[in-house]
Amino acid sequence: MPETTVQAVVLRRRDAGETDRRLTVLTPELGKIDVFAKGARKGASRLAGVSDPLSVGKIALAEGKRNRYVTQVQPQTSFPGLRTDFDRLTYALATVELFAAILPYEEPDPEAYELLTKCLRSLEKHPKPLAAAAWAQVALLAHAGFMPDFGACVVTGQTLREGEPFLSPRAGGYVCDAAASSHADRFRVRAEVVLNLDRLAPLENPPPNLKHAEETLVALLPFWRHVAETPLPALETLVRGLHAERLGA
Repeated sequence: MPETTVQAVVLRRRDAGETDRRLTVLTPELGKIDVFAKGARKGASRLAGVSDPLSVGKIALAEGKRNRYVTQVQPQTSFPGLRTDFDRLTYALATVELFAAILPYEEPDPEAYELLTKCLRSLEKHPKPLAAAAWAQVALLAHAGFMPDFGACVVTGQTLREGEPFLSPRAGGYVCDAAASSHADRFRVRAEVVLNLDRLAPLENPPPNLKHAEETLVALLPFWRHVAETPLPALETLVRGLHAERLGA
């Protein structure tokens, strides 16, 4: 079988058969693809430690009739700073879940790969990981072409005036009070959250700090549900945790 070597980040893994794993990986060369790591669930397998989400390395792929198979791996990093911090790990797993959910298969996208690795490095090192998490989600929405409009009402063009404005995923962003009644999925947030979302969009790197970062992440969840149209268990777990922290504060 012909082989090719690609750079890859593992986004997701599923068990396959008795000892194999099916991995979804993001590569700059091939885009998002599914590959099989045969025997990866065996403790002694050389593929076992590099078939977890967040693992980064060069992988050699053999082309079968229907599937690609991992034959060799050169590990590079697994972001140890994420794996030793529960909160940072939670944010990172939600991030790779979103990349897996909305990027198309088999479309080379070096910019998406660069964005993902930047997001993971930021989540690992940033002194305010919640700010990095919010920036990462907005950056992915913008890259994938799903960025809502938070700068002005999507219906009337009115600039933000309300202290607690409405957002509507189906409408595509901020909806002023006068136009909100026709959007059944609308929900209220504080104005500072809408301003956060609007200001994050053009940034190439996470801001040093972000007030109301928890609420900003919570406000993004309905937009992800609308865009992804698939279950997002890691993101849902993250948002439930943020809700619990706010209630306990």
